[in-house]
Amino acid sequence: MPNRRTFIYFLLPFFCTPIFAQIKGVVTDSITNEPILYASVYYAGTEIGTSSGLDGSFTVSYHPEHKALTISAVGYVTEVIPITAQMARTLNIRLKPNDTMLSEVVVRPRRERYSRRNNPAVDFMRNVIAHKQHFELEENDYYRYDKYQKMKTSLNDMTREKLKRGAYKNIPFLEQYLEPSPRQDDTTFILPISIQETASEVLYRKRPESKKTVITGMLSNGIDELMSTGDMLGTILDDVFKTVNIHNNSIDLMHSRFVSPIADEAISFYHFFLMDTIYVDTDLCVHLTFVPANSQDFGFTGHLYVVNDSSYAVKRCTMNLPRRTGVNYVNRLSLAQEFEQLPNGKWVVTDDDMSVELYLAKQLQGVLVERTTKYSNYSFEPFESPAFRAKGETIKQTDILIKSDEFWAQARQVPLTKTESRMDLFINQLTQIPGFRMVVFWLKALIENHIETGTPPDKPSKFDFGPINTAITSNAVDGLRLRVSGKTTAKLNPNWFLNGYGAYGFRDKKWKYEGELTYAFHKQEFFPWEFPRNYLSFTHRYDVMSPMDKFLTTDKDNVFVALKATSDDQMSYIRESVLKYEVENNAGVGFEVSAKLRNDTPAGKLQYLRNDADETLVPDI
Repeated sequence: MPNRRTFIYFLLPFFCTPIFAQIKGVVTDSITNEPILYASVYYAGTEIGTSSGLDGSFTVSYHPEHKALTISAVGYVTEVIPITAQMARTLNIRLKPNDTMLSEVVVRPRRERYSRRNNPAVDFMRNVIAHKQHFELEENDYYRYDKYQKMKTSLNDMTREKLKRGAYKNIPFLEQYLEPSPRQDDTTFILPISIQETASEVLYRKRPESKKTVITGMLSNGIDELMSTGDMLGTILDDVFKTVNIHNNSIDLMHSRFVSPIADEAISFYHFFLMDTIYVDTDLCVHLTFVPANSQDFGFTGHLYVVNDSSYAVKRCTMNLPRRTGVNYVNRLSLAQEFEQLPNGKWVVTDDDMSVELYLAKQLQGVLVERTTKYSNYSFEPFESPAFRAKGETIKQTDILIKSDEFWAQARQVPLTKTESRMDLFINQLTQIPGFRMVVFWLKALIENHIETGTPPDKPSKFDFGPINTAITSNAVDGLRLRVSGKTTAKLNPNWFLNGYGAYGFRDKKWKYEGELTYAFHKQEFFPWEFPRNYLSFTHRYDVMSPMDKFLTTDKDNVFVALKATSDDQMSYIRESVLKYEVENNAGVGFEVSAKLRNDTPAGKLQYLRNDADETLVPDI
């Protein structure tokens, strides 16, 4: 018995120590209850501390010799919280806004006087900007690294009460797929509906200059697999949420251009404030905050953590989009980047996280898009790669969609959540709901403007009906016009494509038609006009047109184009044959050669008259 008691006493410290080894908490705004991003949490008079994350949460080690914890953030009154070993491990800290300071999100009406002259924050930032070119990867003759990106789309601000009413009340299993909101709100959740993962390798050579991204694996699960052909949602998200490089002068996001906090002109665009020095990991950093000089300019509010040595390297950067910027449909946007120094002394980015809350209207369900990007395995040694001889900046390996679980276990640098790993089960349960497939079918047709004859991905469509917005229209000559259109896809033949329509006008009682045969010189994934284009096509048609229809960038039978405020009764019957060749290179530079034979017969109130004394009527041209 004494030996057993001695053994228990020996183990007791190991079980008890974690209870008091760390203090966790969440920092929020006392008025709005919103999380305060990257507030400083530290023991006064020491260099021990941390900062709150994107959700306002923090974890700091417990030191019994210190009796209080200091929490500060720009625009808020600093709080000093007494710390004891007996207190609750999770703190809920509510900071009060200080109206005499500049807030992270908005510039308050009562402004403090700001001067760039003799301002230590401005002098420090001048050094940061002057040294930034040393951290550009393109300064090296070669580099390569691995990149993993996860794009996650979720329904935002979900509550258990919301699931009991409206369209959600008949889907009881949704509750088991809810995840805690990133804002650490105990009452709201998110419902993941889509996840796309991409593993790639980035290669660079300075002489001759070439940069390639080799996609080694792609994995997509969720609602977009039911709604789109190919990687439509992923392509849209990648275009809107582009990769951010704070060392560039401008940052392109949401189809808008923002000024980087370390841009060449950042000193005149932003107001900078020195906060304190704090350890970020093992590096002692100078903590600065910044806000746009004009709150309505396209800039960010945020924090910079710069290593406190002669390198002036950025260790961490967090940015938020001010609400007054006015980017359409964006309620919140947060960015966080982490950098580290490699053993060879070079500084590189390792983490790039983005969170965007989107709302089309207050009455509609909000959407949260989270992008997580990890960079690893940097190398700057000279190398040769066949990718440099390939066309295009992005190269997809042939087996990217059929990678094994072992591949993803190695490539995936961020573990999937429980809901993300069960996305297949979630979609399968959705498809079992009566009528759900029909809703998806018509919603998909509305989004894509075509009706597929297959069921991707198991049975890809070889023929698509559409555009469906041209099925029923009207004009002065046709009257009511019904049209059936369709086209083949690369799943039928990757080089040969057919496209055409047949239409009937109930007023003139005539059939109209168009047929197009296209040969693509490279095997295509879906359609012949994919980048880079290189195809030969022959088109023949007989139809009724307005003289201005040839300038339209969309189909002339688009139902929205057919709606006109005034009568358009000057039209003509067109019989036309066109032979066209189009080619472009990987830089997007191309040319088109075509030959056209056309007969034009006036219709409606349109007349062709000779320019002579008798104004002789011309039957056709």
